[in-house]
Amino acid sequence: MSKIDLTGQIFGRLTVIKEVDRNKYGQSMWECLCDCKNTTIVQGGSLHSGNTQSCGCLRKEKIKESLIKHGMCKTSTYNAWVGILQRCNNPRNQDYHNYGGRGIAVCDRWLKFENFISDMGLKPTGLTIDRINNNLGYFKENCRYASSIEQNRNRRVQKNNTTGKTGVHWNKQCQKYRVIITANNKQHHIGLFAKLEEAKIARKQAEQKYWCQK
Repeated sequence: MSKIDLTGQIFGRLTVIKEVDRNKYGQSMWECLCDCKNTTIVQGGSLHSGNTQSCGCLRKEKIKESLIKHGMCKTSTYNAWVGILQRCNNPRNQDYHNYGGRGIAVCDRWLKFENFISDMGLKPTGLTIDRINNNLGYFKENCRYASSIEQNRNRRVQKNNTTGKTGVHWNKQCQKYRVIITANNKQHHIGLFAKLEEAKIARKQAEQKYWCQK
């Protein structure tokens, strides 16, 4: 099968200059010139599908366009939306390493605040936005407004946690498993345990104590 030469073709704001390499999957990579004069390397399939139409300037402009006067700039719903964009798109944000830094992205539809509020509605008092699957990004089907208790239950296991259970960590100094739990924005120390199974049981009991609604 003959390879299609994309040189000179235009995709959105990108004009293909030349093929530069192939990625580890054998897919062609193309150097492109954006209308804003920046150059970028794009996989051929992304050009054909329309997933990539600029060097990144188009995405930034869409975000900027959403920052308009719509009467909600001082609301908690608007602040929640801005927080999402900051965590996923701003490397200077203190939480970026847990979001954008590990591939968590905001769907293109939510780059406009109007679309975000259409999908999610007004943020209820006392709740914050939560991703149902913590390994996926921010989009309608994967997000909800949740209480701090619901979010604590839904926390992913951190990379440095070798126990496989949130809230259970190996304490090297004590040579035991430490159990902690967060409730009402306060961290509670449950205890130290010699066996992992004992620690997991203690964590489960703590969840029942601190998280179960009365």
